[in-house]
Amino acid sequence: MNFAKITLLQIEYFLAVAKYLNFTEAAKSLYISQPSLSKQIALLEQEIGTPLFLRGKRNVHLTPAGEVLFKELRGIKEGIENAIDKCRQAGLGENCTMTIACLDAMDTAMFLPEIIKRFRKQYPNITLFFERHTFKTLREKLINGSIDVVFTLSFEIDDALGILYEEICKVNSSIVMSSQHPLANREYLTLEDVRGENFVLITRDESPRGFDSVINVCRKHGFTPHIVKQLPNVESLLLSVELGIGITLFDSSIRVHNKNELKFFKIEDDIISIVMAWRKENLNPAVPLFVNSVLNKTF
Repeated sequence: MNFAKITLLQIEYFLAVAKYLNFTEAAKSLYISQPSLSKQIALLEQEIGTPLFLRGKRNVHLTPAGEVLFKELRGIKEGIENAIDKCRQAGLGENCTMTIACLDAMDTAMFLPEIIKRFRKQYPNITLFFERHTFKTLREKLINGSIDVVFTLSFEIDDALGILYEEICKVNSSIVMSSQHPLANREYLTLEDVRGENFVLITRDESPRGFDSVINVCRKHGFTPHIVKQLPNVESLLLSVELGIGITLFDSSIRVHNKNELKFFKIEDDIISIVMAWRKENLNPAVPLFVNSVLNKTF
């Protein structure tokens, strides 16, 4: 017997006839014609290989086989409906929570408020929580699953196993120096112009790829940077630059509080992507809803 030929529709029809013990009434309840109903019941009986009903002139009765089938299947419709309802609720993310995080130094005003506004309008029952973290902490929390979605720089999650990501926008990296630096009054500045300067960088432990990217872009321009200090976080890095300890390279999405104390010079040939990343195995139903909401909007 090929059970694949028995359809859920036939089971629904069987349950209706078993309930009413009348083909006419069962057909009315199903909003179909009686001949269509009779045909499907006959096909079901043919597939099972035994009669399910004793057909009289006015009413029908279940055969012993029909009694067994009815007893076994009468809860199946409710079970299917409950399963579909649960699936629908999960698909809609009803009563879910989701944690979104970004780099502590990232200026998210360029993209995040609009994303969140649109998502909350689409899914008002999903509760969102927000966090900011340093490079290393953000990376670790994404990988261990304590954060659902992160906004970070592409080099932070390149080649990370089990992590999916999509580009949100592109930004240039910049030479960042104190506004009191002798070169700060120039209108334009290139990396070749700062080859003899002292550099301060985020520690390699905090951001291995970020550290290496600075080295690589400098070497691309013909020199290896003279690093005088490595700092554990962006706030310390910017303070050191502001106080004239050295210059640094950073992306233009950086959030700066004392803008008048720093000067930025765009590096035209060094472009970095801001990405949205999430774990492939994250089972939170709100995550695909959020990802699709973001990707359906071009920034």
